[in-house]
Amino acid sequence: MKVEAKRGIAGPPHNFAGKGRTAVAQARLILLVMVNVAQLWILAATVEAALAHRFSALLPLVIASAICFGVTLTLIYWWRPSSRRFTSTGYLKE
Repeated sequence: MKVEAKRGIAGPPHNFAGKGRTAVAQARLILLVMVNVAQLWILAATVEAALAHRFSALLPLVIASAICFGVTLTLIYWWRPSSRRFTSTGYLKE
């Protein structure tokens, strides 16, 4: 038996740019999770070093945490997909 689509109801749009944007968003989310796990590990190492009175290890751990924070800020605010109005060559879509 053949099922025909109803007239006037459109199927899902074939938006290949949307799939690319989804992939970019998922990659950003995965990178944020990875950086977050690294920061949690650095926090655990920092607390352990402080409780063991190994204060010489604190400065590198604080610097590593600051680098992770900077990477997180760039992932959130700087790495964004380009506007939908522009093509890959930079010309406006009509």
